Amino acid sequence: MKEIARRSLLLDYYGELLTEKQRIIYELYYQDDLSLGEIADLQHVSRNAVYDLITRTDEKLEHYETALGLIAENTTQRKAKEELLRDLCDWQANLGGPMTESQQARWEALLERVSKL
Repeated sequence: MKEIARRSLLLDYYGELLTEKQRIIYELYYQDDLSLGEIADLQHVSRNAVYDLITRTDEKLEHYETALGLIAENTTQRKAKEELLRDLCDWQANLGGPMTESQQARWEALLERVSKL
């Protein structure tokens, strides 16, 4: 399942860089869960042609991620944001008493800024 999720993510990020035929066949295989034979019938090509296209498309998408790193960067940013939110919540929990009205307003403003990251 993890492989299919990665392929779907690669397609989301880099699908517009593929040809229409590559994108259609890749979507049919990984997102619509059609077999090689079913795709071959729909596209009027051989199963081997479908397999070769999917393999080349996999390589191309992985190459894009290696070169551009958009998925890796997004993952890093998401983890940093989650860690920052966790730290802010820990800070709030360890205040030792209720916040003043101005502290609460500042706290809410900080959380709003973090949520927009």
